[in-house]
Amino acid sequence: MTPHIRPEQPADAPAIAEVTRLAFTDGGGVRENEMIGEIRASGWFLPDLSLVAEVQGQVVGHVIVAPAELRGDPEHPERPRRVLLLGPLSVLPEFQRRGIGSALMRSVLARLCGRPEPMVVLWGHEEYYPRFGFRRAAEFGLRPDTPAAMVYPLRDDLSPYAGLEMPA
Repeated sequence: MTPHIRPEQPADAPAIAEVTRLAFTDGGGVRENEMIGEIRASGWFLPDLSLVAEVQGQVVGHVIVAPAELRGDPEHPERPRRVLLLGPLSVLPEFQRRGIGSALMRSVLARLCGRPEPMVVLWGHEEYYPRFGFRRAAEFGLRPDTPAAMVYPLRDDLSPYAGLEMPA
């Protein structure tokens, strides 16, 4: 199944909220929908990095990437380091395991070429995201050291960021 991937439009907001609600069965997508709303309301919303997947005109998936900050620089604690944060990634349950999430991931990551940020960070399933090039944040010296904290490097050398804290 090949979905049509495109940037979200304002009219997609209700469908995205419903996809997110249904995709996150453990909490009804409440926190994930709050995150999406906070990103849209912030001055950092990047509409070209909020993508929907459509199948036969129906929104069946969504992914969002937005600027975030790494903190904890001991030399410059007042100056956070800007990165990109991916998530949430949502697919309607009846469309999961059909390549929709993978298509969204490939599409959004392809749009990151030439961005000034050094990396994309996320909190996610340690068995799903490595297939797209994500690695444990601890490999780059980022905190905390947990399998769910992951990094997709957009530069070869991320050593200047070692010791910094991932955004929550």
